[in-house]
Amino acid sequence: MVKTPRPVIGITPDINDTAEPETEYVLRRNYADAVYRAGGIPLILPYAADVDGYLESVDGVLISGGMFDIDPGLYHQKARKAYATKPPRTAFEKALIESALERQMPVLGICNGMQLLAVCLGGQLIQDIASELEDALEHKPNQAATTAHHEISIVGQSRNLVDLGARPYRVNSVHHQAVLPSEAYRTIAVAEDSVIEAIESSAGGFAMGVQWHPEYGVSPIDDMVLNGFIAAAKGYSSRRNKGS
Repeated sequence: MVKTPRPVIGITPDINDTAEPETEYVLRRNYADAVYRAGGIPLILPYAADVDGYLESVDGVLISGGMFDIDPGLYHQKARKAYATKPPRTAFEKALIESALERQMPVLGICNGMQLLAVCLGGQLIQDIASELEDALEHKPNQAATTAHHEISIVGQSRNLVDLGARPYRVNSVHHQAVLPSEAYRTIAVAEDSVIEAIESSAGGFAMGVQWHPEYGVSPIDDMVLNGFIAAAKGYSSRRNKGS
C-alpha cells in the first residue's frame, strides 16, 4: 500500500523589532506541532519578496496570529486611534495570501491571520471591539490561550468542515479587532455578542479564517479546523502532481 505523502504547510512567523541589528523570527512551537499532528509537514517561511517561489514548494499556507494590528488604510478606513502595526510582516503575508488564492491553494488564517484574510478578500474590520461595540464580550482576556474563554455558535454551513453541526463550542479567542460581514466571505461562526469568529471565502476552495487559536487544541472544533485544512492541502498536492 502506497502512503500518501504529507502535504507541506508554509507557516508565517512573527518578527521582533526590525530596528534591532539581530532581529529574530518568532513562532510558537504549537503551530508547527499542530500541523504535524494533523498530518502535514510544517515549514516556516521567512519574509521574502518572491512569494511565488515559496508557493511552488508548499501545498497550503497558514497565516499565524500576532499581537499587532492591520493598517486601517488597507481596508479603506482611517485610523481612529494609535495602533501597533508591523508593515514588513503584513506586506509579506498579504502577498502570500493573494498569490495563494490565485492558485486556489488552501489558506488558513488564525486570529490576526483571519483578519488579514478577510481584508485580502475585500472585507473590512472593526478597529477596536471594546470602544466600537456596546455590550461586547471581553475578547482579549488576561487568562492564557490554553483556556477556552467564550462560546461560539455555528451560523453558516461550511463546505470544508462538514461535521461542525449546530452545537456551540467554547474557544480561546484573544483579539481586540474583528471582521465585519462581507459578501466576499461567509460567516461560519459568531460569539455571543455577534462578533464574527470564523469565515470561509465565497469564491470556493479552502480559504478559511478562525478568530481563535486551534493550535492549542482546547476545543473539539480545533481538530476539525486543522484536519480539514490538511485534507484540503493533500487534495491540492495530489491535483498539482497529476498536472505536472
